[in-house]
Amino acid sequence: MNKTIPEIFFENARKYPNKPALLYKKEGVYFPISYAEFAQKVEVFSSYLLTLGLGKGDKVAILSENRPEWAISDLAVMSIGAVTVPLHTTFNPRAVCAVLNHCEAKVVVVSSGDLLNKILLEENDLKKVEKIIFIDNLANSQKEKLGSKIIGWSDIFSKNYKTKNEKIFLDANACCSIIYTSGTTGDPKGVVLSHSNFISNIESINKAVPIRESDVFLSFLPLSHVLERLAGYYTPIYCGSTIAYAEGIKQLPVNLKEIKPTIMVSVPRVFEKFYDAVWDKINSSSKFKKVIFKWALKQKKDTLSYKLANILVFKKIRNQMGGNFRFIVSGGASLSDNIAKFFSKIGILIIEGYGLTETSPVIALNLVENFRFGTVGKVLPDVELKITREKQILVKGPNVFCEYYNNKDETAKCFDKEGWFYTGDLGFIDKDGFLTVTGRSKEMIITSGGKNVSPEKVENFLNNDRFISQAMAIGNKRKFISALIVPDWQEVEIYFKQNNIKLEEHEKMIKNPVLLKIIQDRINDKINPNLHEFEQIRKFAILPQEFSQEKEELTATLKLRRHIIEKHYQKTIDCMYDNKLKNGCG
Repeated sequence: MNKTIPEIFFENARKYPNKPALLYKKEGVYFPISYAEFAQKVEVFSSYLLTLGLGKGDKVAILSENRPEWAISDLAVMSIGAVTVPLHTTFNPRAVCAVLNHCEAKVVVVSSGDLLNKILLEENDLKKVEKIIFIDNLANSQKEKLGSKIIGWSDIFSKNYKTKNEKIFLDANACCSIIYTSGTTGDPKGVVLSHSNFISNIESINKAVPIRESDVFLSFLPLSHVLERLAGYYTPIYCGSTIAYAEGIKQLPVNLKEIKPTIMVSVPRVFEKFYDAVWDKINSSSKFKKVIFKWALKQKKDTLSYKLANILVFKKIRNQMGGNFRFIVSGGASLSDNIAKFFSKIGILIIEGYGLTETSPVIALNLVENFRFGTVGKVLPDVELKITREKQILVKGPNVFCEYYNNKDETAKCFDKEGWFYTGDLGFIDKDGFLTVTGRSKEMIITSGGKNVSPEKVENFLNNDRFISQAMAIGNKRKFISALIVPDWQEVEIYFKQNNIKLEEHEKMIKNPVLLKIIQDRINDKINPNLHEFEQIRKFAILPQEFSQEKEELTATLKLRRHIIEKHYQKTIDCMYDNKLKNGCG
């Protein structure tokens, strides 16, 4: 019989009772939760869920940031045969309500007052929710409004619920979670995943990149996203490793030094920020330090000069990230070659992978001993992949989902008669078996002249420039490619101060002729020469503020939600294609 995720967890809890399973920060100090204590909390919480009458197939939603209670809730839900539905904390109240109604959730676990308010704003429209379990301390006003519908987390554990020792049979092929896609190309869909989907993917990953019991993972990507759920949570639990929860992306630099993790799952945006921070520090340092740093980057590995460079430069940078990494996994979007090579040079290997929510998620992964920058690695063991004539990637395997929840039409569209899943991504495999993903077919720009342009390719060159923080390529059904550009305002400020140029508010700076010339020159000299003529950027507009999750412009893993951004900046986009207007229109 195939095992389920809770069964494997409880086996490891018996095997490593005193070992730290989770680390969480409270009042400035990290505290451990042992595997035994973790298991005991899961048992208490699952017993409480049973008293509510929940059972197989019932849906329990989790609206929370990463913390021990997230994992306790998830394992407890699955251990009674119910289904976990994670909600992105960045969802607005309307989206939260829509997902809760669509999946027919009976119970919602909520962490904070701000997140609870998202539910309260739409409470009258919630059709199935019977109970809200609140993790933090409840305000009196919230207790009064919800009455018996809400219960505090601490109240559950103070009563130490226990049920009869009835063995609940769990089917490994049954749905254990419905994960809603992040909606980069449209409305979110509920992906139905089973225990066997997840476990098959864990086992394939472990064959490719073995995880050790001694590994410590730092968890900061949202657990509501399948990448962190599988790679940063289920995989370490499966292998008996330790998970430490970061306080958030802003506190990541501090938490890295405190935890000194050996493995982390991340997205390219985090590496871009760290890369920019390193160069900002170097550019503002003395001439001598600049020379030493640039000399260090030129040294070849396994040479005496590289060992000296490691002592003088690289070790100090690694220590800023904890100094203990075996490797970092990058997913969710394409990682720049330059950034991957930079981290490799300083002694931190970033292995890029590829996958989707529908594939639990990993399809391909570079290996620690066999990697190729610019690719997403080789297809995992037990996963099949083929490329169509149109260059679309098709996948088969035990990790592939079975359906979209309550959406037979969308399910039928993405499978062919032979059971191949159409990923919607485009790519190719080189002669050595390494997969390169070139973009999403739905996001591919087709100009009015019939040329196909990958927006990710253009954006990677833009984002790799030190004066640019974020960019989005535009051009579908248009005569040429343009771009929305958010400058790296810190870098701009340094340049303006060095050249005694007056600084203004960002809203005014977007039309500053000096800034416009800087961006134009970078595009002409550094970016367009790397692109085919039909891919080159002809116009651009500078934006004063970054794309954000709060405005629903970014997904949980910081990918662009293009249709939302285009809607927000439609006037700006239109003006770039008005021949009467120049670059930098607002």
